Amino acid sequence: MAKKEEEAKQANPLGMSGDPKIEAVKQLIFGENMQQYDSEFNEIKALIKKTRTEIETELNETRDALNKLINQTKDSLTNEIQDLRSDMNKKVTQLRADMDESVADLDDRKLNRKLLGTLLQEMGKQIAE
Repeated sequence: MAKKEEEAKQANPLGMSGDPKIEAVKQLIFGENMQQYDSEFNEIKALIKKTRTEIETELNETRDALNKLINQTKDSLTNEIQDLRSDMNKKVTQLRADMDESVADLDDRKLNRKLLGTLLQEMGKQIAE
């Protein structure tokens, strides 16, 4: 029984029955108001559908723009990190070279002191002789 009522509602979604007498009574009671309401509801449904489509389109465009911006930012940051890494490696290499040069210079100075001390000792021996 409920199944038949469901089928009847699906066949006639506005609640209009197929009986012409009932339709005539409805037309007398509601008259043009029913048609006006039906027209207004259809307009509202169309407006809601249009608005929903516009919102979905705008949402998709916004999502795509955000994804593009995220990817650009990610690429930019990745490049910046690589540049910083390269600069750091160059600076570390330069610092090591400078440090090695300073150590070598200190070794030379130390060596020269020893050499100078040895030479002074030899000069002292030669003077003493």
